[in-house]
Amino acid sequence: MTEKCKPEKDGAYRRRSFEGLAPLTREIRNVTRPILGARGFSEVDILENWVDIVGADLAKGIFPEKLTFERDNRTHGTLHVKSAGGAFAMLFDHQKERVIERINCYFGYPAVSRVKIRQGALKLHREPTVISSSVLTPEEEQDLWQRVSSIEDAELRQKTFEVGAAMILKGRK
Repeated sequence: MTEKCKPEKDGAYRRRSFEGLAPLTREIRNVTRPILGARGFSEVDILENWVDIVGADLAKGIFPEKLTFERDNRTHGTLHVKSAGGAFAMLFDHQKERVIERINCYFGYPAVSRVKIRQGALKLHREPTVISSSVLTPEEEQDLWQRVSSIEDAELRQKTFEVGAAMILKGRK
């Protein structure tokens, strides 16, 4: 497989060969940069590291929408975030100074100086539900554990048990 590269100093294009798949990170950034740039995110770093910046609990209900700057200025911008509800907005409002500080430390310059919070519908990421084995009869639970006991990997054994329990419960309905 070949890939067309940028022109050399003499104006000629050189082709380079490589084996296997090309790294997608560069291509994904090239595709997303114009889209995110229109929303003020010149780099996807804030989006990629949002959970690290605000914390896992707050990231469940707050999401960055855009980053705006005054004309001809790329510092002291306003970060616009969307909140899933009043509780998340209030929590975020109390922590916004810390969030601004963490974003600015991450970039190494004062990229953000203000935050505007907008409430609205936001798809919340929910933790997967775990089927409780207590809804199975003791005989069903024992039989199911015997069936999955030959699986060596503990996590796979547990997940297989949960799928089996779900199948048994679905069969009852």
